[in-house]
Amino acid sequence: MENNYKAFPPGWNNIRVPTHAKRATLAGIATYTPCVPKGIWGQRVAWGLVALGGARLLPGRTATWEPPFEEDEWRELLDQLRTVVGDFDSHTVYERRRLRTGLMMLLLKGDQPVGFVKARELPGADMIREERALDMVEKARPRTFDTPRALGSGEVAGWRYLVTTAMPPRMHRMIEGRPGPELLDEVTAALGGLERPDDVPDHWQPFHGDFTPWNLRQFGDGRPWLIDWEDCGYAPPGADDTMYLATAFAIGKTLAPIPLPASEAVEYWWEEMNRRIREKLDWGLELRQLDHGLLEALAAGETK
Repeated sequence: MENNYKAFPPGWNNIRVPTHAKRATLAGIATYTPCVPKGIWGQRVAWGLVALGGARLLPGRTATWEPPFEEDEWRELLDQLRTVVGDFDSHTVYERRRLRTGLMMLLLKGDQPVGFVKARELPGADMIREERALDMVEKARPRTFDTPRALGSGEVAGWRYLVTTAMPPRMHRMIEGRPGPELLDEVTAALGGLERPDDVPDHWQPFHGDFTPWNLRQFGDGRPWLIDWEDCGYAPPGADDTMYLATAFAIGKTLAPIPLPASEAVEYWWEEMNRRIREKLDWGLELRQLDHGLLEALAAGETK
């Protein structure tokens, strides 16, 4: 199994990209979902260098990676993953840097992706939630967006994992402008089978929960891909649209008047973002700047 990587992108270094084959390296670069100019241009330059000259030209330092498992536990996980996707011989590793610990891996056979894995320490409720959401979305057959399909899940050594299909191993970008109402309505409708907790107000609706520019990605002229459904649940009407507008502002792309007009959805996110900041005080400078940008966009919620 591949154990030599390049740390990518420079500065963050939270993605371990394999360097044994050009197309495998390109697939690893494509797991990055940048939204600010520095990251976008860094990804484009890295893609162009590797496409022209091979994996050896990928910027970044050479790195190794050790799984967060004992050797026998790691072998057990790999065996279980092979029962889901078939054989694979390398992987890109994406380490989480925000609210949750855990890891994500793009599984490769030769230079072709065969699956994408998320793993969290038990109880892994977010993995269960995302698997159910993907199953519901697949059955709904939305017309305005694509999403990965859930392939299987399981538990190993106190971790829960979810295996899905991978996004296309190509360059992608933010969508142009603001997501349309048809797409947002299809998200709500697709999640209509979510269990409604007893304490949720009757007028709250199913929502994606992490509806941001880095999770809604455009490949060429086709339908955008919407990923990362683990935060789905119930929220005030307009919560997904509100989060998209707030995060777009926080990364320097203003799509609506700021601060956003006061609403129940704005108040919901104002309270949620303050809670997240209180509970995670060791974020790096870039993440703190993002979150303060979100609060600035949501400032109208403070008056509620």
